[in-house]
Amino acid sequence: MRAIIFPRPGEIELKDVPDPVPAPDEAVIKVKASGICATDIHIWLGEFIATYPVIPGHEFSGEVVEVGDKVTAFKVGDRVAVDPCIYCHSCPACRSHAENFCHNFKAYGLQLNGGFAEYVAVKESNLYRIDDLSWEEGAMMEPLGCVVHGLNQVAPIRPGGHGLIFGAGPIGLLNMQLYMHSGLSTVTVVDVMKHKLKIASDLGATHVILADTSLNEKLREIRPEGFDLVIDATGNPRVVQSAFDYVADRGKILIFGVCPPDSRITISPYEIYKRELKIYGSFSLLYTAAQSVDLLRSGRIKIEPLISHRFPLERFVEAFELKRNNPKPMKVMIVENLT
Repeated sequence: MRAIIFPRPGEIELKDVPDPVPAPDEAVIKVKASGICATDIHIWLGEFIATYPVIPGHEFSGEVVEVGDKVTAFKVGDRVAVDPCIYCHSCPACRSHAENFCHNFKAYGLQLNGGFAEYVAVKESNLYRIDDLSWEEGAMMEPLGCVVHGLNQVAPIRPGGHGLIFGAGPIGLLNMQLYMHSGLSTVTVVDVMKHKLKIASDLGATHVILADTSLNEKLREIRPEGFDLVIDATGNPRVVQSAFDYVADRGKILIFGVCPPDSRITISPYEIYKRELKIYGSFSLLYTAAQSVDLLRSGRIKIEPLISHRFPLERFVEAFELKRNNPKPMKVMIVENLT
């Protein structure tokens, strides 16, 4: 089969590799759609918890074409999406219901071969039926699962509260759509790109604000007392620091975007104390795949507006460079049978 390989940090190869053979508890998936994520760029750079060589790709869906001897819940022809995370269930983190911090954590596309290939073998326990959802919706189950986990971190949401999201890329707009249905009365979205704000507006954002010199004035006009929940979906440390300027007393800040590991911000412990602020992080997903599939089936989360480009596997390098070097695209998908 044809597959993308990261042989070592900074290198990409498209090559022929042996077809996967399923273990007794695995199914072989014919990959239909696989999303390029910013994490894939970090993996390529050697900045994330991956091993090499590896076939990357952790956001993917496909059709079951072969099953192992012990697989009972899935059959050939099933349409499935994949939760990429595999936990040991025996380390202290797993035994504390914090499996996303598993000491022996593995994931498809990081330590195990992933979805930027024609076929991939996946454990039965990591498969979720998507039925009549599109292949692209199935591939977006994983990032939506991360967003749902973020919501679980900051829950409960104050009914009637007001939210502010920095970043109108795919992750920011998944957050926006989810929080619009989670009890907030308004959701304001900020970005530097007008076309991304147009998508946010079309998807129902209460306010969309261009991040220019008038940003502070516009946000103060909307909520002089600040926002109950501020989410960073940019991964920009300066933006994260600015969240403290716009969060209301007793408000919550969710750091969702992935900032550089060595970045730092300056915050006032006194301000956190005096204003009773709450700061949350959110890493990966944690048993939120089924919830994500249900949300996609409900029609409340729209995926198609978030996809800006589709490429065949043979043009992966072009797609990857577009995602890595250009801030304008939304989600870039690798799709089967696309010419």
